[in-house]
Formats: sequence, structure tokens, C-alpha cells
Amino acid sequence: MADNSMKVVQKYVDMAKYVYVVLRNFPKSEKYSLAADIRRILWEAGTLLERASVVPAKPDKLRLLQQADMKLSELKFLVRMGMELEFVPFEKYKNFSGMVTEIGRMLGGWLKFVRQ
Repeated sequence: MADNSMKVVQKYVDMAKYVYVVLRNFPKSEKYSLAADIRRILWEAGTLLERASVVPAKPDKLRLLQQADMKLSELKFLVRMGMELEFVPFEKYKNFSGMVTEIGRMLGGWLKFVRQ
């Protein structure tokens, strides 16, 4: 599973880079609020995934993956809010949504593997 865990982490890094580009177009008034929250959750989820990829103990790995999954849900909500407030163009939101869906599927598979 080590190879697959690195694929999840790499997909997440690619998505995070995409979101950072999208955040550049947020209005200055949102720089320290919604955009900052999105950046914070990007870092938190990425850190959780990275830790899960290296921690050997199953219970710790499971806990980290579950936390990462929750952060991914928070991230989806915040980016959707950005789209609803018209800070994120729908096309970019659609691209982001596809990336998150793919990462979510991969993360679900990783969780299933760890639970076995």
C-alpha cells in the first residue's frame, strides 16, 4: 500500500497547487478570512496524509486517515462557499470537485485497506 499512499499524497499535492492558483483570484477582502481558512485546511489535510503515509502503527494510521477525510470534507465545503459567493468560477470549481472526488475514492480505498 506504500506505493498507493504516495499516489494519494501526490494527487493531493497537485490539487493543493491548483487551489492555490484559484485563491489568487479571491478578492482582497477575503484574503484573511475564507482564503486563509482554505489554505489552513489544505495544509492540515496534507500534513495528515503525509503522516499517515509514514506512520507504521495501524491504529495511528487509521486515526490520521479519518482526520484527513474530515478535513477533505471541510475543504470541499469552503471551496463550494467560494464558488457560491462567486469568488471561484464554476469551471474551476468543477475541476476542483473532480480532483477531490478522485482523492476521496483513493482515500476510501486506503482506509479500507488499513481497516483489514
